[in-house]
Amino acid sequence: AMLCPVLVGRSAELQALTSALDAVGQGRGSAVFGTGEPGVGKSRLAREAAAMAQSRGFLVLAGRATESAVPVPFRPVAEALMGAARAGIVPDSAGLAYYRAALGTLVPEWSRPADSDAEVSPLILGEALLRILSLPAWPGGLLILEDLHWADPETIAIVEYLADNLGATGGCCLATARDTEPSAALDLLESLSERRVATTMEVPPLSHDDVEEMARACLNLPDAPGA
Repeated sequence: AMLCPVLVGRSAELQALTSALDAVGQGRGSAVFGTGEPGVGKSRLAREAAAMAQSRGFLVLAGRATESAVPVPFRPVAEALMGAARAGIVPDSAGLAYYRAALGTLVPEWSRPADSDAEVSPLILGEALLRILSLPAWPGGLLILEDLHWADPETIAIVEYLADNLGATGGCCLATARDTEPSAALDLLESLSERRVATTMEVPPLSHDDVEEMARACLNLPDAPGA
């Protein structure tokens, strides 16, 4: 696959993401859902959001749901939290220590033998994520959860908790999902939209002119061949 070196035809989407990150820098978190058909460019926008957040010094965590006959509980969240561990975060601070046992069920290096019977619930893990995204070591936090049309029920419940509570924190959750098929993620988005605690960023197909511009950029040519 070829990745275009520039982002083409997504000015409205970039503005929405920029506004969300600006708000995080001012202590107002949010949840943003990027929706669209398969291959339309949701992941490309997620990468752009991550780059923008990193340039601001934000903590950026990311996870992805995968297609599976038997969904793995918390899979995208566990992937994101292992990224936090790689970033050197240890849940020993005053605001996180209470949640260490639950977090240790998803991140092996955070676990302790005495925590084997820890309660693992979406509410507890959602609150722990809120606190990680608001750690004072970073000016803000961005959590990217992709392909939520395949997400397990536990992850969906965490996203709901985050959307309901991010407004008063320094964190943003960017979730992506296909809108071409029914899913628990789309049902959740409808509910969150009705409660006005999430923003929908619809990602439409590129126009013909945008596709030509993308082809020129990918090929590094002044004119794209007709083929």
